[in-house]
Amino acid sequence: MSGISPALRSSAALYDSLAPRYDDHYTVPHRRAYDDLAWGFCTAALPPPPAVVVDLGCGVGRWAERLLSSGYSVVGIEPSPGMAEHAAARLSGWHDSGFTLLRAPVEEIDLAPGSVDAVLAIGSLQYTDDPAATLRRAAHWLRPGGTLCVLVDSLQALVLELLAAGRHAEALERLASRRGTWRVNGAEADLHLFDQAALRSAVVNAGLDVVQVAGLLVGASAYGRAGLNQRLVADFDGALAAERALAGVPAIADLGKQLLMVGRRAARPAR
Repeated sequence: MSGISPALRSSAALYDSLAPRYDDHYTVPHRRAYDDLAWGFCTAALPPPPAVVVDLGCGVGRWAERLLSSGYSVVGIEPSPGMAEHAAARLSGWHDSGFTLLRAPVEEIDLAPGSVDAVLAIGSLQYTDDPAATLRRAAHWLRPGGTLCVLVDSLQALVLELLAAGRHAEALERLASRRGTWRVNGAEADLHLFDQAALRSAVVNAGLDVVQVAGLLVGASAYGRAGLNQRLVADFDGALAAERALAGVPAIADLGKQLLMVGRRAARPAR
């Protein structure tokens, strides 16, 4: 055997199928919760407007719309034709005043070195063939002092979820391969799974300093996804506040359903 892992199955068809009703995807309590948490952590780390932000995997433009409305300029990168089409329609009023849409995989995007203030890769890095190379590419775009925010699925949290469901063989396979599979609407896509150590190593090797790490939805590992959803339905604000407090404890970040990390390019030394 060669020891080379097979290439990931593309996520484009899956996301094409989700595009027409993608906003509805985030009405599910746990998705709404991690989206709210991620938005809070990322926007707190961003430089103030009118900074230039790359939204890597911008989808239908949900975050881009909010960033534009806050005064940022946004470069959206989206490889899914269906998602990109919906983003273009949603943000049509911004195309001449702060929004640029690049309809291609990140591997085909060449932005000028040091030309942007921040890069957001929220749930997109894990679908690239080589996440470490993608992080190096994104870090190259950042100006000195620029910020990278990345959100990925947690390896440990998925393994615990599978074990709790009695799917022991699959749990061990995911742990060994460090890959997951997402199935929806009859489509399947492969994704890389991360732990804090591996993500930190990739961010540092991209030339960035890690300034924050958070595990989003630690409660999913404690109560199971159904149990967490029940708590969110019963008291969304209270449950979200508890999750926000837990997310601020790096020692348990790997227990979060999602793992969020903020990196920063060093500023130029003062003369």
